[in-house]
Amino acid sequence: MEEFLKEFVVGSKDTAKEIGSGDLEVLATPAMLAMVENTAKEHLHQELAPEETSVGTWIEAKHLRPSKVGAQIVVKIEVESQEKSKITFSFNVLDNEQIIATGTHQRAVILTDVFLDKLALPK
Repeated sequence: MEEFLKEFVVGSKDTAKEIGSGDLEVLATPAMLAMVENTAKEHLHQELAPEETSVGTWIEAKHLRPSKVGAQIVVKIEVESQEKSKITFSFNVLDNEQIIATGTHQRAVILTDVFLDKLALPK
C-alpha cells in the first residue's frame, strides 16, 4: 500500500490548554486529529477534479503520548480500502520517531456544489 506523510510543528495554538480540551500546554487531541485529516485531504486532493473535494466522515484514534510546543510531528497515512467514493486510511502520528497516536480515518469524495446545497437554510 502507498504511504503518504506530512510534517507539522506543534504551535502554541495547538495545545490542549489553548483549545480548551485540557489544562496542559501539550498537543491537543483535536489539533492532532486535524493534522491527520489535513494529511489525508492533501493526499486525496492530488487526484481530484476541480469540482471535487473530500470531507471527513469518521475518525477513530488512540492518542498515546504527549508532545510539547515546538515538537516536529509526522503524520503517516496509508490507504486501507476504497469503496465507491469513501476512502479509509490507517494512520500513525510520530514525534521524534516515536508513535504518539494511531487510528483510522475515512473521507468521502464529494462534488462541492452538491454538498453545499445540503446546508440547512434559515426559515
